Amino acid sequence: MAIVKMKRLRLIALKPDREKLLRTLQRFGCVQLQEPAVDETDPAWEALARPDGAGLSTAREQHALLQGALETLNRYAPAKGGLFTPLPEVSEQQLFDDSAYFAGQQLASEIAEEEKRIAQCQAERSRLQAQRTSLEPWSQLDIPLEQEGDACISVLFGAIPVRADFNAMVGAVADATELAQIFPAGTDRDLKYFLVICHVSAERECTEAMRPFGFSRLNLRGWTGTAEDNIRALDDRLAHLDAEIDLIGRRIAECADKRLDLKLAVDRAQQEILREENKGRLMDSNEAFFLDGWLPADDVPRLEPLLADFFCAYEITEPTEAEYPDVPIKLKNNKLTAPFRVITEMYSMPAYDTVDPNPLMAPFFIIFFGFMMGDIGYGIVMALGTLFYLKKVRPKGTIRDMMSMFFMCGISSIFWGCLMGSFFGDFLSKLFDITGINHDFVWFWPPLFTPINDIILVMVGSICMGVVQVFTGMAISVEEKFRHGQAMDAISQEIAWYCILLGAVLAIVGNAIVGVPAILGTLGIIVMVVGFVLLLVGNLLRAKSIAGVVNFFGDIYNGISGYFSDILSYLRLMALLMAGNIIASVFNTLGSVFGLVPFLIVAFIGNALCLVLNLLGCYVHTLRLQCLEFFGRFYQDGGKLYRPLAVETKYVNISREEN
Repeated sequence: MAIVKMKRLRLIALKPDREKLLRTLQRFGCVQLQEPAVDETDPAWEALARPDGAGLSTAREQHALLQGALETLNRYAPAKGGLFTPLPEVSEQQLFDDSAYFAGQQLASEIAEEEKRIAQCQAERSRLQAQRTSLEPWSQLDIPLEQEGDACISVLFGAIPVRADFNAMVGAVADATELAQIFPAGTDRDLKYFLVICHVSAERECTEAMRPFGFSRLNLRGWTGTAEDNIRALDDRLAHLDAEIDLIGRRIAECADKRLDLKLAVDRAQQEILREENKGRLMDSNEAFFLDGWLPADDVPRLEPLLADFFCAYEITEPTEAEYPDVPIKLKNNKLTAPFRVITEMYSMPAYDTVDPNPLMAPFFIIFFGFMMGDIGYGIVMALGTLFYLKKVRPKGTIRDMMSMFFMCGISSIFWGCLMGSFFGDFLSKLFDITGINHDFVWFWPPLFTPINDIILVMVGSICMGVVQVFTGMAISVEEKFRHGQAMDAISQEIAWYCILLGAVLAIVGNAIVGVPAILGTLGIIVMVVGFVLLLVGNLLRAKSIAGVVNFFGDIYNGISGYFSDILSYLRLMALLMAGNIIASVFNTLGSVFGLVPFLIVAFIGNALCLVLNLLGCYVHTLRLQCLEFFGRFYQDGGKLYRPLAVETKYVNISREEN
């Protein structure tokens, strides 16, 4: 349970072996490649250049094609299953089967072509539908649309805004000339349509009379026959397009039995992208290439036989202290502490050659979370829910870690709930009161304490847990400083404050509590004075002048206020516990007023809401205590997460034998 020791790998091999070597390293899954630090002043680097990025572009195009085809298939033939459907398992050989990958690409191309044809049909359908909409107002008129009149008669297709007075316009035209007739057509949201037939000599008078009403002349050229005839023809073409779209959709849906092949091809394309991205970190010459990277020290014996199959030269060395900032961080944890790496990665990876925080944080996180949740019922729901999800879905990565972490927190909640006698708040007590089973029922066994009745005990317990974590963080800092040769800093800082804080507690207990020997108070004062002396000496040695005295008083002020505020922060343990318990009790009491059935309904809804709120609140506040109050004592961040070139899949799980 520590930060894994890493080795640096530098390798030179023949360029024709590059692809095969990268594939081997990807399946090995333990080497993180990095861009070598190029010394531009060194003539030896002049012959080396970055590989061509065309392969990465091609890989991304193939991935986009395959991903798009899979999404299209899922749209026309939704996959059966649900939230708890596990990912299919395939062998590594199936994933890297070139023939299967080529077949997946062919299938994706066919689906893409079908989707393209559907898009064309839909575009054509939209165009035809727009034409049909434009013809609908004229469907009431039995007149050919190509009619434009002759030497004597003018035919005008026109429209005015829907808010204009159509009858007034008709009257204005009648007043202007007797050689015109207006025939109303349809109306849409914006316009009123009509047909004007007039003598050629009266066309100008008609137009001028209609202009004040917003008249606009419409051009219906290109149509032949009546509007009704054209609408029927458009309906036939729209029906044909709908049938074609439906047919193509069915053809796509028939590929549903090849969904796994398509998913496998998508994941295979992702491996190509990863490999091409890592290829960009190499340096090439005409005949050879140079590789620079890191791997765990324990994996060196497994890597060397693989490299023996290639004509290459390599060296594996220990990182120097100057290289520590570049060393990727891999944490080695057991099943209990490994899930908490999700918190470490979210916060920041520790610096190389420092302490792994996961084993130190895990017990506190589990205990604090369970204490704030503090309910048997909520704990059972958490434990069974997460266990079911882990067994049924078999998730990986961050989701697996989160589910495992909440499972352990659920067990902790059950433990604390047993001590407090809480099962969905006071659900059982209210239930037995309603049913009359036992009006004196409180809990099956005497609770050690109850949050509402023993608030002082809960407050003191929260502070004590905070003191334990703060002192643990200080102890880790002392150990780290001694390990790195900073003994004087440890003595004059953490150890000095140990003496001050413990001495103050002993002095208060010995002088303020009746029955405690007075010698204890005297001993506390002596220990506290020793702490102040160590703090003063440390400041004088660091400042090497009288300014150390000023720093000494500053440290006292900052230390007392800092430790006091940090320890008081742990009162949030009490606050979250009290809030969750009271909210659950309120819902239970509210439901019990109306009888058994309403009680069960209200209690179920209320406790479900309370569980969701508690999950969010307990997680956030427990996380805050770890990241601020605990990590701030000893944690050195700045490390880079270890991301080796490896097989990473999204749609399938790989079952492979150990290399």
